[in-house]
Amino acid sequence: DSTFIAAQIVGLATFFLNAIGHTQMTTKKVYIYNGICNLLSSIQYALLGAWSGALCCLLAIARNIVFSRFKKKIPLYVLLIYIAINVLINLGVVHNLLDIIPILNTLIYAVALWTKDIMTIKIVGLFTCFSGIVYDVFSRAYAAILNETTVGIIETRCIYLLTKKRKHKKVKKRR
Repeated sequence: DSTFIAAQIVGLATFFLNAIGHTQMTTKKVYIYNGICNLLSSIQYALLGAWSGALCCLLAIARNIVFSRFKKKIPLYVLLIYIAINVLINLGVVHNLLDIIPILNTLIYAVALWTKDIMTIKIVGLFTCFSGIVYDVFSRAYAAILNETTVGIIETRCIYLLTKKRKHKKVKKRR
C-alpha cells in the first residue's frame, strides 16, 4: 500500500542523514543531525502506526533543543523533568512490551547526552541501534533496519577512533 511505501521512502531519507550525523564528533553536531533524523523517523513510524516510536522521536527533538541550550553541564533536574515527561506522555501509547523499546532507548540516550561525554554518547548510540532493530522488525520499519545497522557500524568505528585517540593522548602524557 502507498502509506507503507511512503514510510520506507522517509526511512531511506533518514538513513542517509543519520549516516552523516553519526560520524560527527561534537555534541552540537550530534544534536543537529539527531533532531532532523528524529523528525523523519517520527513521520516514518507514524505512517506505520508505530506510535510509541513516533512519539519518542518527537520527544527526542524536544530533548535536543533543551539540552543544547546548556553550554556546560546540563542540570540534573532538567534530565529528571525530561524523563518524567517522557514516561507520562508515553503511558498512553504502550500496548505491548515492544512499545517499551523506543521509550527506553530515548531515556538512556538522554542520560548519555546529559553526560556530555562523546564516548558515552557513541556507546549508548550503538546499544540503541541493536534494540531499535528489534522494534523496527516488528513495526515493519524496514528502511529503519538498514539505518540502524549502518549507524551501528559507524558508531563502532567512531568508538574505535575515539579509543585510539585517547590511548595516543595517554602515551604522549607519559613521555
